[in-house]
Amino acid sequence: MITIKAQAKGTGRVVNWARFKKGELVDQSRLGLSLTVVIPDVITDVISRCQELTDRIKIEPLFPNGFTKTSFDITIDGGSFHVNCGRRLVRGLFPLNPIAAEFGSNYDVLLNISAEKREIEEDIASAIRGKYMCQEKSNSEHRHSR
Repeated sequence: MITIKAQAKGTGRVVNWARFKKGELVDQSRLGLSLTVVIPDVITDVISRCQELTDRIKIEPLFPNGFTKTSFDITIDGGSFHVNCGRRLVRGLFPLNPIAAEFGSNYDVLLNISAEKREIEEDIASAIRGKYMCQEKSNSEHRHSR
């Protein structure tokens, strides 16, 4: 398993919140009457990379965000690999700045990448390492922290 914390650079997508809670990423205008969820670019890049590896990914919200919580956790299941993504609001002076949650660049994304083959883990991790500022936990740290 590879664990990475990546700093988002921007918003990847804005999706409908009700559909997001069902595991569906349906783009939604911020100008509409429906509630929306900001998906940081790190997560959209992970999803794109996973879709390149297999056309059968399933996205499932583990802990969706809500009216009082900006964080969410999702899992991306590709059959032989899984990526857990956690969105955390760490910049933007929230709650002093209530619109901070509307900007993808204010988030860090926690990634746990596990696969049957180490090469797949490295493939997904490399796509993120090459594009974002990342911190990584080594495998030996994982073994000692359990």
